[in-house]
Amino acid sequence: MSQKITPQAAQQLLQAIEQDARLAQELKILLQEEKSLLEQRQYTAHQNLLNRKTQLLMALDQADMARRQAMSDMGLGLDKQGFDLFVKQVPGTWQQRFQQSWEQLSDTMNTCARLNKVNGKILAHAQHSMDRLMAIIKGATNHASIYQANGRRDLNAAHRMLATA
Repeated sequence: MSQKITPQAAQQLLQAIEQDARLAQELKILLQEEKSLLEQRQYTAHQNLLNRKTQLLMALDQADMARRQAMSDMGLGLDKQGFDLFVKQVPGTWQQRFQQSWEQLSDTMNTCARLNKVNGKILAHAQHSMDRLMAIIKGATNHASIYQANGRRDLNAAHRMLATA
């Protein structure tokens, strides 16, 4: 496999990785903010955040494409193995900077994935709670129960409608 690794191509790849890492860091901060908004049930503010998140994800996708293109132009695989092969071929003085940038990008993206999963769980829980409340209000659930003054469940409560709209 002939590699086309020039100093200019290496510099282009480094810039693409660093741009990816900066955008991933912004996404991490945004996901932390999203988690806070979801926990506080600030859904109006969450909608505004989603617009910023969408724009950031599009920029991150473009940066990722630039990084992949730089690696592809050098005849490298687009994964960690391709990057490792690249690092072995650059001067030793450059290797540490490339490795640090790659690791920072990788760590930040893993954190983003974890935060996104947590936020998804919070949203799913909120949706499930809202669905249950709406079903109780409509009287369309058999799981609704009302407790009597003595703390026991009223077995006939499942068939009562609490409100109509």
